[in-house]
Amino acid sequence: MILLLIAYLLVLPLSDEKVNIRAVQVSEIRQQLESFATEEDLSEIDRRRVMNILQFSDFTGTDLNGNFINYSNPDLDAYTPGKVTIFGYYAEWCPNCRQNLPAAIRLYDKYRKKGLNMVITFMYSDQERVREYVRESEIPFPVLIGSEDREDNPEVRLETTHYILRTLLEDYRRWGTPFYIISVKNQPDMWFVVSGEFIESEVDAFLEKHLQTE
Repeated sequence: MILLLIAYLLVLPLSDEKVNIRAVQVSEIRQQLESFATEEDLSEIDRRRVMNILQFSDFTGTDLNGNFINYSNPDLDAYTPGKVTIFGYYAEWCPNCRQNLPAAIRLYDKYRKKGLNMVITFMYSDQERVREYVRESEIPFPVLIGSEDREDNPEVRLETTHYILRTLLEDYRRWGTPFYIISVKNQPDMWFVVSGEFIESEVDAFLEKHLQTE
């Protein structure tokens, strides 16, 4: 699957556009994923795995506190959608993630009672280091483990749905963290993407707009 994926992604157009929050049509992502899933010689398991990206499958599961987290899939148990949900990919060793985390915590504390969900999945990181980092940082929102440590498998990034998704969204960084997708409940056909550290004031204004009392 890895070689097929690399060959497919290499033909995608590059973009020099540098933006912070940007809107992406979910239908365009679905079309690209369907094209990849049907044209490449994938197993049925890998085919389902690719299409499950649209259900935020990397962010559904048991968190470090033993709670089942499901903010995105109405067909599974414990479905608790927010008005706005921020899905973030981090790595424990990533300095940009560490720099952006305090802002994420501040925004979560400010808007959690107004309908904001937030969940972070740590990629390419040692599980025990993640647990220690989460404890030290007092992260108040759910945290999941998404893949094995890069020290155990240097090519692990090429095997993840995170890699597929961010490359389709024109993020060509080597490890691609932090990476955020913001989903607004009343705009299901649109994702809002931040490929890197977000600007706190910009995300604050975005949340203020979309979390107004109904």
